[in-house]
Amino acid sequence: MNKILGFNPNHHGSACLLEEGELKYFIEEERITRRKYDHHPFIAFMDILNNHKIDCITWASPSLEYPTNNFFDNPYWCAIAAKFNKDSQFSDYSDQHHTSHCAHTFYNSGFKQSIGIVIDGIGSSYFDYKKYWIGSETETAYYCSYPNNFEVLFKNINLPESINLSRIYETVTMHLGWDRNEAGKTMGLAPYGKFNPNIPNFFKNGIGDPKVFFFDQEKVLYTQHSTDNDMLYDKTKDPIEIKAIHTFINEDDNPQLKLQRDPREWHYDESKITDLEKDLAWKVQNDTQQLVGDYIEKAIQKTGLKQVCCSGGYFLNCVTNYYLVKRFPDIEFYFEPLASDAGTAIGSAKIQWHFENKDNTIRPLKSLYLGKQYSKEELLEGIKKYT
Repeated sequence: MNKILGFNPNHHGSACLLEEGELKYFIEEERITRRKYDHHPFIAFMDILNNHKIDCITWASPSLEYPTNNFFDNPYWCAIAAKFNKDSQFSDYSDQHHTSHCAHTFYNSGFKQSIGIVIDGIGSSYFDYKKYWIGSETETAYYCSYPNNFEVLFKNINLPESINLSRIYETVTMHLGWDRNEAGKTMGLAPYGKFNPNIPNFFKNGIGDPKVFFFDQEKVLYTQHSTDNDMLYDKTKDPIEIKAIHTFINEDDNPQLKLQRDPREWHYDESKITDLEKDLAWKVQNDTQQLVGDYIEKAIQKTGLKQVCCSGGYFLNCVTNYYLVKRFPDIEFYFEPLASDAGTAIGSAKIQWHFENKDNTIRPLKSLYLGKQYSKEELLEGIKKYT
């Protein structure tokens, strides 16, 4: 197996090319289409197929918005790839979302072995044997070693009656008038806030306090792909019912948290912002980073390791990352710069490579310039357009 095409048909859609275990190319579809968080990495996918003879195609978590045949079963991109090379293999990692995240950060870290921490909004879904949706993975800690060992130390599941760490951050972000994917703006606002005794604790026993947050649900039907993990529901062509959870701050029981004006007013006029908005941002930043630190401390105590690599969308939070470095001065951290779901394209491809080849080669990430390469002549021609 020489060349692997990995891609993520989900928000932060992306595609990569792995050649002999080396990452040769990676791009997010939004860089091509100029559509933020583009879910459909079709152009990047086709570009790699057109220019390379691909031996294997891997993918991470397809979203329900990405067109497939029977949802996750027999995805149509397999049929497209077969037109280019009928001998291509296919490996579906859509039921290993957190493992794809963890593999990506571990293989990029340069560590020989490490703890892997993954924290994001929603990962792979879990079902019982009656096909009822139980919940989705939210926080996972792994013991990682070569060539492809990712042993789960502990895993938290987002149950229907609970709200996890990243979702709390997203909920406060939306309460402040931004989109769920704009949590970085909440992080940026947090240093302007302070402890406010009128804002209750957001977490109780590690999950969102039901007195502060509430959730609404909508039913979604899809077919879950097969897996070797017996905690997940086995392959079936019968649709499975899951619940998409939407979370909100409970203003009825917490009227002091209700904003006095549409937050979009102060998005464009900072004179209209109040202390409440700033203090809410401070609170969610403070509470979540402390809880993340507790998870890491638990994994360190369990393994004794002093190397920790981190991925999942939450670790785009550089304020938390700085807090962790200060809290654990004796720990060597690697924070994956491509921590969003875009990175799972690389993670799934690398899992496949190291599994198939039992490859122990350590290849730390050396550059983020992973897109298209240009010759000197092409660069000069591009510059001429602006001179």
